[in-house]
Amino acid sequence: MRCIFTLALAAIGLIVQMGVAMAQSSGWQPLPSGVELPIQVRLTVRVLDVTRVLETSGELGASIEFTQRWTDPGLRFDHVKEGAEHLDFSGPAAEAKLASVWQPAIAIDNMIGSPRAQTVALSIFADGRVVLIRRLDADFRVSVNMSKFPFDTQSFPLRFSTARHAANEVVLTTTEFDRSFSTIRGELSVTNWQAGGVAFVQDSFYGWNARAFSRMTFLVTIDRSWTRYILRMFVPFVAIMSLSLFILWAPDTVISSNQRAPLVFTTLLALAALSFTFEASFPGSISMNSPIATMISMGYFYLPAVLVIDVVLNMKNSAIARRYPYLLPEMRRNLRVTVPLLFAGLCLISLLLSGDLTG
Repeated sequence: MRCIFTLALAAIGLIVQMGVAMAQSSGWQPLPSGVELPIQVRLTVRVLDVTRVLETSGELGASIEFTQRWTDPGLRFDHVKEGAEHLDFSGPAAEAKLASVWQPAIAIDNMIGSPRAQTVALSIFADGRVVLIRRLDADFRVSVNMSKFPFDTQSFPLRFSTARHAANEVVLTTTEFDRSFSTIRGELSVTNWQAGGVAFVQDSFYGWNARAFSRMTFLVTIDRSWTRYILRMFVPFVAIMSLSLFILWAPDTVISSNQRAPLVFTTLLALAALSFTFEASFPGSISMNSPIATMISMGYFYLPAVLVIDVVLNMKNSAIARRYPYLLPEMRRNLRVTVPLLFAGLCLISLLLSGDLTG
């Protein structure tokens, strides 16, 4: 019986050793000993550049650098013996060193696939402090709100989490020092966008076995340069819609009654072509609920309404016109001003509702 019990203990020990060996070979290391749990991993994030923003597919291309700081007493060394206050590793040497020590293994949850480029640097200080810097160029899945295009400000989240360790083991945090060094580059490579600000949001989520995991969301705010869209979007729209003034103001000697209906239908086709051009040039500007999409939608109703008004006002042989000969001319003098102003006012309201014209 004692022999069987000894063999069972030996088998359990062998299984544990094999599990540890397999975990170490896969890059996993146990939590540092002598550290109060949860281990606080301080996070600093810098946005080095934003290379592209795809509104319709919800993708953000960016180069970022995030720094992780934690303390591992097992990595302490004698700085006098080593002749240095800290040991520095970079590239493959840093990856090899990380494979032999514990690390929080922070991942970016909304990163798409693998980074296009990635560099790593590692510093271990004599007192056990560890600083890990990763710089990568990658694409991230984001949500783009086009309801205020082209006066929109977008806040794109980068979600950092420690899926390997629950919140009772590792927690992500930031200090005033970390937040002061978390910045975004002033000049961005992406066109028609300007750098805004950055912010951190700390929360948690439930993962395996309903355990809580720590998560830090880094918000990157960028502003669209709406002044660059005036000539390309609003001027063509105003030019097309101004044709309605000819319907209301031009006398029959300039535009006959037989020419007015074809002119309106041609204007509608030009407005439809303009909307397709906008969507091709500025993806998401028409397919989503943006101010310019609202203006074009109102234009589809405004132009036929102008034609109906013109037809009614030209019914000079009707009974009402014969009974009140001055009614229709007076209505034309009023409607040719109030109808375009009403449409222009509705367009202006849709722009003001975007909330960024006054900013």
